[in-house]
Amino acid sequence: MHRQLLARTILAVALLPGATAAAVPPGNRLAPGHPPSAEIQGELVELESDSGRFAAIFLASRRAETRGAAVLMHDQAGNANGLEVIRPLRLGLARAGWDTLSLQLPSASRAEVRAAWLSRQQQVLSRLRAGLNWLGSRKPANQVIIAQGDSGAMVLEYALDSPPPELKALVLVSTFLDSPAPDAALPAGGRAPLPVLDIYAQRDYPDVVSNAQARRDSAARDTRSDYQQRVVDGATGGFFGLEDDLLARISAWLATNVTSNPN
Repeated sequence: MHRQLLARTILAVALLPGATAAAVPPGNRLAPGHPPSAEIQGELVELESDSGRFAAIFLASRRAETRGAAVLMHDQAGNANGLEVIRPLRLGLARAGWDTLSLQLPSASRAEVRAAWLSRQQQVLSRLRAGLNWLGSRKPANQVIIAQGDSGAMVLEYALDSPPPELKALVLVSTFLDSPAPDAALPAGGRAPLPVLDIYAQRDYPDVVSNAQARRDSAARDTRSDYQQRVVDGATGGFFGLEDDLLARISAWLATNVTSNPN
């Protein structure tokens, strides 16, 4: 998006345990910094995509009965353990009964234009598929995607057009859509429309707020999705200070729209 993302992150280690610099290219690692890896609250895993190996953080459900698995995707200049949206959701959803897998997406400078980030779409989708496949090997019946910012714009058509059967819902957090779904209603391919939650802050980034009506109008004409839009009152972009409100709204929506399947 046309904005400078807040440089607030909780950062992990430069390499996965046992990995080498050649195994995980620098742009695919979690950024170095603080706190140390012991405080990351999750298991660092190494996944393989079409463009090579990359890092992710897995955190198992903290409940005896697991509802399913959520893949989290950060926005431009974020990371798989970022304070803005990602860490609060991956920890909170685990407490609510979801396995969470947060993907490290291709690195991007905060100064890059939005188009440069969107040009990485195929890399992002390759990592998403790798994450979903890795979760599939653990056999969760319910998979959901939670994508922040322009990562949501990248995955929307994939989720609506060619989702794996285990994918049950898509959550877009503060997502601006240049070209919302086509005006003409599209066939759902013989399957039920995918539930889609579009959630944003009351005082979100200007392009997200100004685009909200266009997203609603387009979704109303698209038979591929069961679309709902929610606003977190009082929140600003990043939801700092209101992370619990964001988590509560997403958790409640998932509980309503994704059938529970305890393991």
